Amino acid sequence: MFSFGQLAGAVLLLLSIGQFDRLLNFVPNREELGPRRVTLHFKPAALDAGGFGPFRLAGAWDIRSDDRRVGGLSALAIDRGELVALSDNGAVVRFRPPHGLSGDAQIQEVPDGPGDGRFKRNRDSEALARDPLGRGWWVAFENRHELWLYDLAFGRALERIKLGRDRWRANKGVEGIAVDSDGLLLFPEDGQSTLRVSGSRLRTLALDRARGRISDVAVLQPGQMIAVERRLTPFGFKNSLVWVERFGGHYHLTRRVALPLRAIDNVEAIAVQQLPDGSRRLWLMTDDNYQRPLRTLLIALEMPRIDRSTTP
Repeated sequence: MFSFGQLAGAVLLLLSIGQFDRLLNFVPNREELGPRRVTLHFKPAALDAGGFGPFRLAGAWDIRSDDRRVGGLSALAIDRGELVALSDNGAVVRFRPPHGLSGDAQIQEVPDGPGDGRFKRNRDSEALARDPLGRGWWVAFENRHELWLYDLAFGRALERIKLGRDRWRANKGVEGIAVDSDGLLLFPEDGQSTLRVSGSRLRTLALDRARGRISDVAVLQPGQMIAVERRLTPFGFKNSLVWVERFGGHYHLTRRVALPLRAIDNVEAIAVQQLPDGSRRLWLMTDDNYQRPLRTLLIALEMPRIDRSTTP
């Protein structure tokens, strides 16, 4: 447990990080190190296993690496049994789920993106999803409010969609991408609406019953998703999982599950993995903003089988 002094210090750290990031908008603060194989260290994290109901905690690890690009992880996907994480600095980290205290990861930067790549704000990639046509990966850049499609190996950019520079405020843009029946469904951070992208058409749809900000989303089945909803309070972060249901021409948030994490744990990434036995595993990651005592936490949760007709 944190003491009041520790908690107050953590909140002040979060606020100071935000102010420092704003100053870096005017100073080149990003460099590319190129493709590299690195070692990840998986330190088991002690969490309240009984506090995740109805999920079952399958594992939790504090991830560390000598490569400074392993941090700021803000999006997550599953690809052929591997975890593909995307940082808010435009780095792609691909690795196997933990089986021991260490493992290898392949890390590289996205090959292109909006604006001058020397500035982190131009490569602030916050959302990741597989292209429904199988061409590669869609990535959302938050500050520039753009979508980019990369090939499967993140070797080159294939397509670019501008969502409108004035559609959202800086640092309040798209945080999650879901593949919907009619194209891509984008979830901006404010949690008040979604944006459907079908080819060159953009359509805003209502998102009802939000209680916080959306930080990522993953598809459970057609018409149903699960999202991370967070609130920054005077006592730190409050993270929850919330179901997203489609009803006619709009969406709303339904059942919520609070996550028993520390006040400084900021959950930014979520992915759903289909297991061979037909069950599903939910993966979560926290964003350490490249600062300790914040941490890059990886959490594995076994999902219950929930009947949609009884979801409150």
